[in-house]
Amino acid sequence: MKKFGTRLISAVLAGCMMTSVLPVSAFALEESTEFEGNVSAQENSDAPAAVYSLHGGEIINEDFIAKHGGSNVYSMSNADTEEGAYKEGIVIDAENADVVINVTGDTTFDKKDGNKDDCANFITVRRANSVTVNAEGQTITTAEGGLAFSRCFYAENSFTGTAVLHGGNYNWQCDDISACYLCGGSWTFDDLTLKTIQCAIETDKANVTVNGGTYDCHDSDSATFMIMNSPKSSFNYVTASGAGWVLSTNNSWVDVVGGSYSRNKDVEVFIQRPTLRASDNATLNVTNADVTGTYCDVFVTGATANLFGGTYTNTNEYINHEPINYESPALKVWNGGTLSVNGATVDCTGGNAAISSGEPAGSDYDDQAGGKLVVDNCTIKNSKYGIYLGQGSNASAELKSATFEGTESDIYLESDKEITISDTFTTQTTIKVADPEEGRQLTVAGNANKLHLKGQNESYRVAYDKAQHYYYLTQRAPGYTLTAKDATATIKVGGVDTKVDPNDEIYEGTPVTLTADPAPDGQKFAGWAGIVILNGVVQNEMNDLLSFPNEEDHTTANFEMPKGDVTVRAVYKAVDPVEPPVDPVDPVDPVGPVDPVLPGVIIGGAVILGAYETGTGIYRLMNMQGLPLPSDRIELAELVWERAGKPEPQNMTDEDLYADIDAADTDAQKAAHWMVEQELMKFDEDNNKFHPCFPVSKLRVCLTWQNAKDKGLID
Repeated sequence: MKKFGTRLISAVLAGCMMTSVLPVSAFALEESTEFEGNVSAQENSDAPAAVYSLHGGEIINEDFIAKHGGSNVYSMSNADTEEGAYKEGIVIDAENADVVINVTGDTTFDKKDGNKDDCANFITVRRANSVTVNAEGQTITTAEGGLAFSRCFYAENSFTGTAVLHGGNYNWQCDDISACYLCGGSWTFDDLTLKTIQCAIETDKANVTVNGGTYDCHDSDSATFMIMNSPKSSFNYVTASGAGWVLSTNNSWVDVVGGSYSRNKDVEVFIQRPTLRASDNATLNVTNADVTGTYCDVFVTGATANLFGGTYTNTNEYINHEPINYESPALKVWNGGTLSVNGATVDCTGGNAAISSGEPAGSDYDDQAGGKLVVDNCTIKNSKYGIYLGQGSNASAELKSATFEGTESDIYLESDKEITISDTFTTQTTIKVADPEEGRQLTVAGNANKLHLKGQNESYRVAYDKAQHYYYLTQRAPGYTLTAKDATATIKVGGVDTKVDPNDEIYEGTPVTLTADPAPDGQKFAGWAGIVILNGVVQNEMNDLLSFPNEEDHTTANFEMPKGDVTVRAVYKAVDPVEPPVDPVDPVDPVGPVDPVLPGVIIGGAVILGAYETGTGIYRLMNMQGLPLPSDRIELAELVWERAGKPEPQNMTDEDLYADIDAADTDAQKAAHWMVEQELMKFDEDNNKFHPCFPVSKLRVCLTWQNAKDKGLID
């Protein structure tokens, strides 16, 4: 953070020169750490006024300034006092004055009567145009043992000017009131270090801007920053900690940019205090801050909070210590508030939720709990629930996008609650409800059938209502999937023909209509190919189930949904095909033996029913249509390698190129080495040969292709 002292002193000098008054202290600050002290106005009115050293008990008003030569620049340190400490405070009450106080050495406030329980203020501001306190490199503290009711700075509501505090190490051990209590004016804290027992900064109608610095409060019932009734306050790159709230604001507008905010780890105070709290119509905007909580990171009640980026870590480390006996979400909205979280990382340890709106059923607060929750582009991890939508008439949640890591359930809904999910969020997401039953609605009406929700309630799955456009729970057992390739499958929903999508589940016996896509140029419809699989076992071929409303045109077919998952595809062939001769037996791969051809073997959704040509033909129609059929090992290797995007092999060197492939044929060498590395093909280790020209069977081609798909190497 930039230091402001020299720049402001220059401004003070310029102002004094305009009035022909040159404060000695200004030169002393730039040239020396020593100031002239206790000097009254000089007899020659044209001479520059001397700096007055404050010793406590002064009221700086118009008369006081005139009495001391018109100078409004003062010095302060223990050395300026007779007793080595300030026994009385200082009051600033000069409506049009620009008062500057330069702290030149260690400064201690200790009351004259020694009664620590009497209320006293070190510096009180009633009226002034501006107040500047320069304390860079200096220490300002209370007397040993502290002053229970002592404030370092107190601004009365009559103060409407500006105050700037530059630097300084403040150690204000006040037990029962805030170190800085500001009821008026606009205050700027630049690079202060302030350690307190009670609240560091408290406002009531004043505005504060805190730039940098370190703030620490050790009172569990207090807040490091208590911002009340402030029209505009901001905290920029501040490091702050507290045993209670670190920042609490109500009926105020507060912007937080960067910085670190955390609960004290060295104070064992087992109390329910969120790190940041916004309440009572406050607006809290937090951008790219690091926030750590032991109970809750951010709590919004009857207010608005917008979180942009940043990290929010909730350790829940005080669980099972009275009075805390349950785990808390990292981010929580309550009592009709609004919480918008965009681009943040939320890490919440424990058996609760990372982000929540509302309370569990039966909670003492479920009637008033809950607010509007919006989550977008966030990473949510390590909690039992990612997003929790609980009880409360005001509780709602909208998920635009998120990444969930290490959550037991990504979304949890209390009884009768429905979540709004953006159609653009298609990542697989788990969802669980407190009240599962047939037809239980999960999402607010209005979704397209694009989401990928996975139900976690036993015996129920997630289905989509195409008429009302929402997701709901239905009994898991009767539903099966239907995948139609190069064709459209439709069923009747509410009397309306509705397209079936691959993630739909359809009851056994449901009438289905298949309509083949228009044939590609130069081809014509040749029929249907497909299978039915139940629990991984082939039941029958689709052609056994099909009927045709027009026997002259099989491009439209009907069937009843069987007991099992269906995959079906429209097949096309050349308009005037030239039928090739059928090889009686394909040669065997010399390096990788062909698996036995047995009835019932499933290859990527096709079944070898004992007939070699039927099995490989179905597989190629279903999975390799339009691809050339390799005849030898190197053609097969290059086909798969090119389909995978021509990846570079990891271990190919000039020394281990295959001896029977031309070294100049780089693509062939890469394809062969990559296929061996992926364990899709083998090579002759003894002779370092690949045998590129050995023929391969159709079955070997199908098996190798499917193996590459199973490994995720090709689509």
